[in-house]
Amino acid sequence: MERLTPAEEQVMLKLWKLEKATVKDIVALYLHPQPAYNTTSTIVRILEKKKFIKHKAVGRGHIYLPKISKEQYREFLALHLLHQYFDGERKEIVSYFNSKSSIDELL
Repeated sequence: MERLTPAEEQVMLKLWKLEKATVKDIVALYLHPQPAYNTTSTIVRILEKKKFIKHKAVGRGHIYLPKISKEQYREFLALHLLHQYFDGERKEIVSYFNSKSSIDELL
């Protein structure tokens, strides 16, 4: 598995929420300003090439479904964070997050 770009992550978060969707459905979940349909469609095709999603043909269109669950990607990201930034030391990562009194300190 590979890390997604921020734009790809946003599409995946929306698709995980919807469970199955057209590109139009995904675009509709964005707050204003919404991304262009063609931009979102391109990202969806990239995610399909990366094997994060699959599609089913419905009439002349497509319905997209996640192939990778949100939990699988979250685990991948957590392990990436652990190994890349905390040298694989679980105590270090736990200590780091416990040392912050609020989520605002992490942002």
